[in-house]
Formats: sequence, C-alpha cells, structure tokens
Amino acid sequence: MARRGSGLRTAIKIVKAIDKANKQAAREALRREKAIRRAEAQALREHERSVREAQKKLHRQTQAQKAAKKQALKDAIVSAGEEYQTRCEERKALRKLFIQEVLK
Repeated sequence: MARRGSGLRTAIKIVKAIDKANKQAAREALRREKAIRRAEAQALREHERSVREAQKKLHRQTQAQKAAKKQALKDAIVSAGEEYQTRCEERKALRKLFIQEVLK
C-alpha cells in the first residue's frame, strides 16, 4: 500500500511555485521599469539634442544676418567712395574746362 501523506509536501511545492512566480514577476516588472526609464532618457536626450540644434541654427542665422549687414555696410561705403571719386573727377574736369574758357 502507498503511504498517504498529510499534504505538507504538496503544500510546500505550491508555496515554492507561488514564490518562484512572484520573484519572476518582480524581475519582469524591474525589466519593464528599466526599459521605460531608458526610453524616457533617450527621448529626453533626443529632445535636448534637437533643442541644441535649433539654438545652433538660430545662432548661425543671426551670425549670417550680422555678416550680411556688415558686408552691405562695407559695400555702401565702397559705393559712396566711388561716387565721391567720380564727382571729384567731374569737378576737376569742369575746373579745367572753366580755366580754359577763362584763358581764351
């Protein structure tokens, strides 16, 4: 005849199985939590990178605008100098013409 136990061994096996399942569930929860944190950190880094890139782009645009204004000012100064030189040459020619007319 088979020995009949009190069911203690079966109860211990069930408790161990439940404990193992709880530990596994806790590990899975930790893995999910870590994965969520990694995804959030990566999203934050990507956002910060995009913000930095936008700031760099804005800075480059402002620098380009400043350079364009500076170049426009230089061009205007050169143009004004050329116009002044042209007027001086015209006046010089008129003076010569006037002197020649007076001397006639």
